[in-house]
Amino acid sequence: MDTLKKFVHQDHFARHLGVELLEYGGGRARARMKIGDHHLNSAGTVHGGAIFSLADAVFSIASNSHGTLALAINVGISFFKAVNSGTLFAEAEEVSLNPRLATYLITVTDEAGGKIALFQGTVYRKKDSIADIVK
Repeated sequence: MDTLKKFVHQDHFARHLGVELLEYGGGRARARMKIGDHHLNSAGTVHGGAIFSLADAVFSIASNSHGTLALAINVGISFFKAVNSGTLFAEAEEVSLNPRLATYLITVTDEAGGKIALFQGTVYRKKDSIADIVK
């Protein structure tokens, strides 16, 4: 198992939510989350926190894919459409990469490709390697 995959495996919260990594590398990542009852809020739709967490997990994978430890310093999300079943997908795109800062856009979609949310995040890239923290 490569270093990034080990790093991703250490994200216990994402695993608890059922986030499944589909692809990653070079400032990008894609994952899915099958919606279950535990993802629903009291209105019967997927909780905003679950959607945010899916996007945040993909953000983490993409921003750490270069091997340099990257930690979020600013994030925001806009929700477009409610969903209550099926599978959600999140795809991260690297917009800007500098020695210390990097910015990503993450699109969350449903199975039909309909946009559910747009997440934007910026990370601070530390001097540490993710290899130093992988167990």
